[in-house]
Amino acid sequence: MPCGKNFRRRRESSDEEEDEITEEVRSKVEEAKELQTLRRRQKGVSVTALLVGEKLPPDAEIDNDPFKLKTGGVIDMKKVKDRNRDMTEEETDLNLGTSFSAETNRRDEDADMMKYIETELKKRKGLVEAEEQKVKVKNAEDHLYELPENIRVNSAKKTEEMLSNQMLSGIPEVDLGIDAKIKNIIFTEEAKAKLLAEQRNKKKDNGTSFVPTNIAVNYVQHNRCEFVHL
Repeated sequence: MPCGKNFRRRRESSDEEEDEITEEVRSKVEEAKELQTLRRRQKGVSVTALLVGEKLPPDAEIDNDPFKLKTGGVIDMKKVKDRNRDMTEEETDLNLGTSFSAETNRRDEDADMMKYIETELKKRKGLVEAEEQKVKVKNAEDHLYELPENIRVNSAKKTEEMLSNQMLSGIPEVDLGIDAKIKNIIFTEEAKAKLLAEQRNKKKDNGTSFVPTNIAVNYVQHNRCEFVHL
């Protein structure tokens, strides 16, 4: 019988062997994960949770870590320098003009304008006359308690002055330009030079008036007279 040639043939891997290998790999990976979880230290209570009094999710804690101490990475200096990073949107969304209006010396023109418009509309609609009729009629006793005009303090002048000052403080300054500034500087320097020259001339006049010019001559002549008498 002719002997057949022995060719090297590739063994076909069965599906069962592959399933066994994958199961072994999965079991090893799961064991490694369990060991990692056992070795992991338990985290204590964070500072933010202590302040709030409730347990916060990890995302909120990472957002409040501008220096990247927990996660690591590049630090965003804009967030670090931002003073409003710990504030809410309601706290940051404030109008400084309304919050500090009581401390400034400026008048709120919009409020006065709206008040004027409302009064004019009431006059046109006839609501003001109805309100004036509702005023109580004064009796003789009420007239006794009224102050005469001589004793009454007129506060209208004070209010007008305050309103004028407030209106002036609200007017913005107008830029005159470089030419006007240079002219003002030149005029001030000339005025300073004139004042200095006047002060120097006054000092010279005061120095010569007190001391005579021929004091040395008079002293010598006085000595000559004494020698003659001797």
